[in-house]
Amino acid sequence: MRTVASRAIGHAVLSVALLGLFAAGCVRFGHHGVQAARPGGAHAPQHIATRGAIPPAFLDLVTTKKAFANLATVMPNGSPQVTPVWFDFDGRYLRVNSARGRVKDKNMRRDPRVALSILDPDNPYRYLEIRGRVIKITEDGAVEHINALAKKYRGMDTYRSPRPDEVRIMYVIEPRRVAGQG
Repeated sequence: MRTVASRAIGHAVLSVALLGLFAAGCVRFGHHGVQAARPGGAHAPQHIATRGAIPPAFLDLVTTKKAFANLATVMPNGSPQVTPVWFDFDGRYLRVNSARGRVKDKNMRRDPRVALSILDPDNPYRYLEIRGRVIKITEDGAVEHINALAKKYRGMDTYRSPRPDEVRIMYVIEPRRVAGQG
């Protein structure tokens, strides 16, 4: 049984992991306090935070762009585990896909709290951060889902797994807190 203190530490660790991920991206792309570029050359940053809904100004990151998400899950010892993943958005929920038995699969089955950081592939100073909960874990439709993701990200009709015996799993994530900038 987890104590209140361990839950608070888990929340803090997940937040720090996302902040570290963003900071690493800033260093990687040479961002040193420069504000995000806006259409027309203006440099007024846009920062939005909501309780679960994806802001309209950021819907392209979850619908039309081939942006990768960095999925943060919580390890059994409370430390963060972050993996880049393909994802899609059905208008209300984010969906990711993995194989049974992988670290992120085990983590999401044990602790449904997750966070995703989605960087705009065309503007590294524009991002969306989503904290939420896995509300459904299913094999039903998971193969079709990974095939749709392979089409979106690689232009392939069928996902080619390196392991023919792997069982695909789909995770449905309900956004609880959403923040974006850029």
